Amino acid sequence: MQVSKPGSFTLLLAIVAALGVVAVVELRPLEPLRQVYTPTYRHVPPAPALRVTVAQLWHDLQSADGQSFLQRTLPNQAGVLWLSLIVSLLIAFDFDNLANSRNVDLLAIQATGLCLFEIIRFLRLLQDPVYVALMDWVFSALFALNVFLLVRSVWRVRHPATTVWEPALRVRALMTVACLLVVCDVMTALVREPDDVGFFVNLGAQRLRERVAFPYGDPLLTGSPGAAYGPLLYVAHLPFQYALSPTRVNADSPDLPQLGAGATYIAPQPLATKLCTIAFHLIGVTALFFIGASLRSRRIGWALVALYAGSAFVLGVGGDDYYIGGMTYISHIAPTAMTLVAFALVRAPASAGIALAVAAGVGFYPAFMAPAWLGHYWDRPRSRWSFIVGFAAAALAIAIPVLLLSRPAGGHGLVGTILSDTFGHHTDPRHYGFSPFSFWGQRHGVRGWFFMALLVAGPAFGLFHPWFVLRVILPFMQAFHAL
Repeated sequence: MQVSKPGSFTLLLAIVAALGVVAVVELRPLEPLRQVYTPTYRHVPPAPALRVTVAQLWHDLQSADGQSFLQRTLPNQAGVLWLSLIVSLLIAFDFDNLANSRNVDLLAIQATGLCLFEIIRFLRLLQDPVYVALMDWVFSALFALNVFLLVRSVWRVRHPATTVWEPALRVRALMTVACLLVVCDVMTALVREPDDVGFFVNLGAQRLRERVAFPYGDPLLTGSPGAAYGPLLYVAHLPFQYALSPTRVNADSPDLPQLGAGATYIAPQPLATKLCTIAFHLIGVTALFFIGASLRSRRIGWALVALYAGSAFVLGVGGDDYYIGGMTYISHIAPTAMTLVAFALVRAPASAGIALAVAAGVGFYPAFMAPAWLGHYWDRPRSRWSFIVGFAAAALAIAIPVLLLSRPAGGHGLVGTILSDTFGHHTDPRHYGFSPFSFWGQRHGVRGWFFMALLVAGPAFGLFHPWFVLRVILPFMQAFHAL
């Protein structure tokens, strides 16, 4: 179905109206003319020797100004949003049929990224009721867009597309665009400072290296973000820390090293978490290419890589200095990468189970996707049990070292400490649990009630629904009893 001429005219009119609003905003109060000037220039000094010039430039590049220069070689958050939109339009948008439902999905994804523009700014305005209200509107829009995309995904399962999707560009062009965008991603991870997750996970990994113990229950890190993340995320940092510093940077690693002005404990090299993020990202885009190539063609594989690598959620958006996600957030990149590996291995159920358990060991939340894999294999008993065994065996292989290399703290038992340091930290009402940065945060009334219903009644209904009990829980318990 083609979009009618009135529809095209309406779209054009909306764009003109938006530009008109911007033009009106740019109206400024008239000012008196205070000077008329002509630029002048002083004589420049003679050029020094080549060796001196190169040495000075290298020194300047390593300085704060040099790092700022490198960061300016990358698109800022506005540039990211424009780049993401252009990539989506050039590669995936159907211009022959503007009413194609895939176009709606693409625009909804772009709108989600747009809602995150300059969202970090709200941190400075949390005491201004006007901007608190605006923040609420933004998160309400984000919630609505995500629900819309979720419903669209479920609907698409029941109503497959009637037309086969083909990217607008050919293979070589797609490969070139995809590779350039991946390079931009890697550059972003290298020259921008990692967010607090990267800092704390890197620190937790250093403590793991020094003390041969996970940070769960570590007197220095327990109850802090340093002990709040998946165990394999700490382990993944170790090769990069060893590569950058084969010998330990701290001769001693006491329970509570001195902090503050008289600190003697050396923090880990930030480059370690940057390289770890890049490694996970490359694993993820490789898996994504394999998914597209194995399901359809190399052309589809490169198109998926380009769309992913060029998205605002990978390049990063939210602020000019700090982002809300993307390549500076290893906690976003790593679990996604390993989940993509699990999806790429879907034809090998045991391997897919292992990969999904590893993804959960990196970032927890992929564990909640296990029912999706299980549902995919459900009508094939051999595949179903291969996945269950692979997932369970890998989960057990991860859990045992975590239990052995952690310690109780804060009045909790061993398991209680691990749960308190991870899930408890992220939901603690004294910290993240009280964050206003969400559709639910510090909300009461209908939203507060709905959140509790979703949090409690939803899982309870699912877990105790007869279908789930008969098809999942009972067979699992029977198998467990047989073992």
